[in-house]
Amino acid sequence: MTDDADLSDLLTLRLGYLVKHAYLQLAAFLGDALEPFGVHPRELGVLSVIAADGAERSQNELASAIGMDRTTMVAVIDDLEDRGLVERHRSPRDRRRNVVTLTEAGAACLRNAEQARAEAERAYLAPLDEDAAQALADTLRTLYEAHAGTHAGSARAHPVQGPGAAACALPAREAGGARGK
Repeated sequence: MTDDADLSDLLTLRLGYLVKHAYLQLAAFLGDALEPFGVHPRELGVLSVIAADGAERSQNELASAIGMDRTTMVAVIDDLEDRGLVERHRSPRDRRRNVVTLTEAGAACLRNAEQARAEAERAYLAPLDEDAAQALADTLRTLYEAHAGTHAGSARAHPVQGPGAAACALPAREAGGARGK
C-alpha cells in the first residue's frame, strides 16, 4: 500500500497541484496578516486600484481593471462602503457618472494593510533567496500576461490532445440521452 507521503510526492510533480497549493498557502499568510485590518486580499486589491493613479473609476471600470465580475464588485464595494472605507458619488467631471473613491479611513487602511501584505509575501518567499523570489514573480507575471486573454485560463482556450485522450473521453450521447455503446 502506498502511504500519503508517496502520494503527495507524486502530486508535487504536477504543476497544477503546486500552483494551487502554493496559492492556498500564500492566501493563508495574507489572511492572517490582513485580519487585524478587517480586509481580505480581494478587498485590498480593490482599494489599491481605487488609489492607484488618482483616476476616477466607476464600479464597472474597477471590475474590468481587476478582472472581477460586476455582481461581485457591487457586493465588495457595498461592504467597503458599509465599513466607511470607500464612498460612491457623482463624478465632478461628468455628473452622469458615479465613481468610487477612498475615504480617509480607507486610505489609512490601505496604507497599513499594504505594509502587512508586503511583509506576509516576504515571509512566504523567505525560503527563496532574493534572486529566486524575483525570478518566481517574473515567471508568474509572464505566464499571467501570456494567458490573460483566455477564458479565465480555461483549458478549452488551448486544448491539448495527447495520444491517449480518446481513452479518457466519455462515450457520445445518443438521441434520448442514453450513453453510447
